[in-house]
This record gives sequence, C-alpha cells and structure tokens, in this order.
Amino acid sequence: MSNTDFTTAFFIAYKTITKGHKSTIALIIFILSLSFFNLMFVSGFLYGFSDGVMKSMIDNSTAHIIVMPQEEPTIKPFIYEQDEIRAGIETIPGIVGTARHYQLNGTLTYDKENDGDFKYTPAQIIGVTQHEEKDILTINKYIVSGEFPDYLKEDEIVLGANLSGGFGTKQTKDLGGATVGSKVQINYSNGITRTYTIVGIFKLSMVGSVASAAYVSTSEAESLLSTYNSASEIMVKVDLNKNTLDGYTDKINQMFPNLRLEKYTSRLSTVGILVTAFNLIAVIVSIISIIVSAITIFVMIYVNAVSKRRQIGILKAIGIKESIIEASYIIQSIFYSALGIIGGLIVIFFIVIPIMAVKPIAMPYGDAVLVYTVLGIIINISSLIVAGILAGYIPAKIVAREDILKSIWG
Repeated sequence: MSNTDFTTAFFIAYKTITKGHKSTIALIIFILSLSFFNLMFVSGFLYGFSDGVMKSMIDNSTAHIIVMPQEEPTIKPFIYEQDEIRAGIETIPGIVGTARHYQLNGTLTYDKENDGDFKYTPAQIIGVTQHEEKDILTINKYIVSGEFPDYLKEDEIVLGANLSGGFGTKQTKDLGGATVGSKVQINYSNGITRTYTIVGIFKLSMVGSVASAAYVSTSEAESLLSTYNSASEIMVKVDLNKNTLDGYTDKINQMFPNLRLEKYTSRLSTVGILVTAFNLIAVIVSIISIIVSAITIFVMIYVNAVSKRRQIGILKAIGIKESIIEASYIIQSIFYSALGIIGGLIVIFFIVIPIMAVKPIAMPYGDAVLVYTVLGIIINISSLIVAGILAGYIPAKIVAREDILKSIWG
C-alpha cells in the first residue's frame, strides 16, 4: 500500500470515528478497557499467587539449594565438618548465606489438663541454630505467640500452630491447644524421650511439612543423634540476579563432588504442580479475555460496516480501492484497541495497585500482589492489538468485497 493509499485509509477511518455516535464509541472503549483490565488483573494476580507461594517456600522451607550427605562411594548419615563445607560454599560469589539443619522424627505428647488425657501427634523435628537460620529462612517472622530465640536452650521448643492446635488452625490431629509455657514430651524414633517447654508458636499457612514442624536447638539435636559439627542438610540461599541456579549448583559440585545437591524446584514437586496449574489458568483466562475483546471489535466493525454499505459502495464507485476501505477499518480496530489498552493500564497501575498497597488482600503466603514483567505486558498488549486487527479485517473484507450496485441499493 502506497503512502497515498494509507493516507486515504486513515482519512476515511478518522471521518468514520468522528462522525459516529459518541456514546457508542465510549461504550466500545469501556468494554475493551474492562476486557484488557480483566486480562491484566487475573493473569497478574494468578502469576503473583504462584510467585508468592514459591517465594514463601524458598524463604521458609527449602532456600534455593539443599546440600545433603553423600551416597557415593559410601553412604554417610550426616554431612560431617559442616562448618568447613559451609565456609567453602559461602566463598562462591552470589551466595547469600547458608544454614544447617538436623532432621529428626518423633511423636509429640501433651496433657492439657494434667488429667491423664494425652494428645498425640507425629511431627518432623528440626534442629537449628536460629541466629544463623533467620538470615536464610524466615520462620521467626510468623511467630504468633512467644518468640523464636536466637539461642534456643536444650529444653526449649518452637512449634507450628498446626501442631499446637488453636490460632485458627483446623487439623485432624494436633495437641489440642498447647500454649507458650506448656510442657510437651517428644518420643523420638530412636527411642529417646525428652520434655520441652514451648517458647514460641508460629503459624504458616502453606503447602509443605514445615507448617507442621517443631524446632529444637542444634546442640539438643546433636545430643539426640550422638554427633557433633554435622548436618542432615545445609540450606543455601543465593542471589539469582548474579548467577543461575544451575550455575550455583555446578560450582558447589566442583568444590564438594561427593555431596548430593537438590534444587528447590525438585524439592517442591507438589507445590510445582500447584504453581503450574495456576499459571495454566492464567493463560486460559488471558486467552478468553482476548477472544472476548476480539468478538467485541468484530461485532462493532461488522455492524458499522454493514450500516455503511451504501457509503462503501459509493467509495468504490468513485475509485477507492477495496484494500483502502479494508485498511480504514483495520485502523479503526487499532484505534479502539489502543484506547482499551490505555484504559485498562490506567485502572491497573493507577487505581488497583495503589488500593492493594493500602488495603492488601491477605493470602496464606502473605499479602497478594500483582506480578508483571515487561515482556508479559508487551505480550498482552500485542495479543489484543493482533486480535483487534484480525477482528476488524474479517468483517471489513466481507462488506468491502460486495458488488458496487448491491452495496449502493442495499
């Protein structure tokens, strides 16, 4: 199409828009703005949910990389000399920090009324050094009663609310309402029984066993496991802006080839399925929003073109090419799509996001956020523009190809 043809098409589109009913044009733009807002909000919310769940698991359960004891050439129950290994890992550029865990299993017992009516619940018990742990994992931020001391004593324990009971949790098996200051007994799987005082209770509503975990000190765990300066696993937190997850695991493997490594993406298989499902829902909702927008533009252009068949016939009679008429309607589609996009973006970034900042929506992993990337926004905008072009081109082509006399005489 030559510059002259394009100028003519633009002029026809301009006159069609300016001579149209203002209320109809406003309604079309309003509908398209709502469609694009729906596209942006739902996809942003679902991606934000997925991102929030994954971030919560990294911050509270797995960190980015889990280092585990070697299996080859011989199986070892622990990572020995863990302090030297952690010091080596922390020399790698981009490593934020490390923390060690001891993993134990046992059954918690609690007699709330001291009347012999005991409540029992199995639990994962984790031995931690909290003054190191809180820089890597953030369970301490979810304390709802008591505290998570930097230095737990050997007879102190911190429980998840799912274990203690109460605090709005609904579990089929818990301790029936254990509180800070209560004494609980743990029967460990190795046959040892110990009594602890609850000093803190945390509530973390998330997928995964950590929400129902109990924390004791590393010195207590070493006493129970008859070891020293060891770890069942080392949690490694990294800066993904400085290297990739695979890049970090390769460097750790080079330093300690016998140790096993697991990325958080592998550990969180169940959560990964959930995240994938929500991402798929976001894609489906986006496609539906684009289809709705395309149908709106199609109906608008088709009705407009049919109502102006006489004018189109006259334009063809005076020598205006079909391609110019088709282009004029495509320009109209782009115009309406662009205004719908601008309207939707204004609502999202200048109304919804500021409101959510003031009055956030509470979610199990924290406050809900809308997550967008520049690429994602470009894809959404491009999708609506392309849908608008196709939706405008098809009806314009149908009407523009009608016989001249039939168009003029109806």
